Amino acid sequence: MSDKRGIGHFYLNAANQWPSFQLHDLDVDTDGSIVIKNTGGTFFDRGVFLAGPFQLGPGKTAWFRLRAIADRLPQGAHVHLFAAAIDSGSPPFQPNDEDPFADAAWQGKPLDVLDVLIEGPATKLLWLGGILRSDGNTSARVRQMRVDYGRDTYLQFLPAIYGKDPDSTEFLERFLALEQSVLGGLEKTIRDLPLLFDPYAAPAGDFPSWLEWLAGWLDFDISDFWSIPEFRQHLAHAFHLYGKRGTIEGLRQYLKIYAGVEAHIVEPGAYTNIWTLDGKSSLGFTTMLAPSHADGAVLDSTATLDRSYLTRTEEFGAALFLDVAHHFCVWLYCADLARPGALENAKAVIEREKPAHTVCHVCVIKPRMRVGAQARVGIDAIVADGPEPAQLGMQLDTGVLVAKAEECRKEA
Repeated sequence: MSDKRGIGHFYLNAANQWPSFQLHDLDVDTDGSIVIKNTGGTFFDRGVFLAGPFQLGPGKTAWFRLRAIADRLPQGAHVHLFAAAIDSGSPPFQPNDEDPFADAAWQGKPLDVLDVLIEGPATKLLWLGGILRSDGNTSARVRQMRVDYGRDTYLQFLPAIYGKDPDSTEFLERFLALEQSVLGGLEKTIRDLPLLFDPYAAPAGDFPSWLEWLAGWLDFDISDFWSIPEFRQHLAHAFHLYGKRGTIEGLRQYLKIYAGVEAHIVEPGAYTNIWTLDGKSSLGFTTMLAPSHADGAVLDSTATLDRSYLTRTEEFGAALFLDVAHHFCVWLYCADLARPGALENAKAVIEREKPAHTVCHVCVIKPRMRVGAQARVGIDAIVADGPEPAQLGMQLDTGVLVAKAEECRKEA
């Protein structure tokens, strides 16, 4: 890939394959890394590779930089890189010699330096070579290699006068490339800084990970049961979820992401009316005993010393709803509470997220459909599986049957 200035790069490992590579005493591991061969757990002394030729068109290319991306070199493992920029043919290469790249066409780079410059004028072809050495106990792992071409250096940021002299420009570009190789990692970190604030892109491998830092900045609690994709999704919606705190929908979402349960939340006060003789009240359904007098404290009737209060005119009738005001019920399916401690976890979420002045009743919906008590379609009308059918020769445990019958009688 390149831009309109003829500056670009290409990679040499394509889908864990290394096309144009000749490997001698080297293997491609299952993860696509080049490693030294070994027999019985002992590595060869060395392995050699030759790659090329690489050509970007009919004209000449200003080859610039070679970078080998590898794991940190363990003690006893070494990498030695070589490059040959020529116009035709191939440079001499003897893989079995002590120095396979002894010919003058090869540019030898410092030992264990994985980011090197390709020197010389523009040429048509580029050949690459390398030697991996081992003490027999370990091997370097080269995962990828990248070739940069064109002069993408800091010279572009200097005044134009520094690029007028062709004789000095070559030296100046290579001199600046030394600083660029040192500061390149810092530049990439600055360029990628916005990714650290994106829940879908922030790194999550280390501890504490950037995801945990982001959660801490939002004061967003983390669950040990979340997978990394779930963590990212919940964190991305944390700000919007905060806007729903103290609401029915907000509590339902908190129970879903922290306790893994689907909840039905009901406020009894929303379905409670004053009984009036106008045909709208149904005995046994919309009628109930009032917990207090509509006027509040009444002398010689409901007033108790030091335990009474006066009702203002605008609050007339409020005392009738004292037992349902600020109360709500959370219905949970028992099938969602199979995980150990799930019910306690759900109650802890409710206690943490409900408004402080409210009282919550947690009700577990079990697979028992009872007309008049548990028969709301889509909510608690759940038919349980029948008992296992009896088989010929099976010994029935009458004690268990009696216990189950007694349990059903008590529930009824």
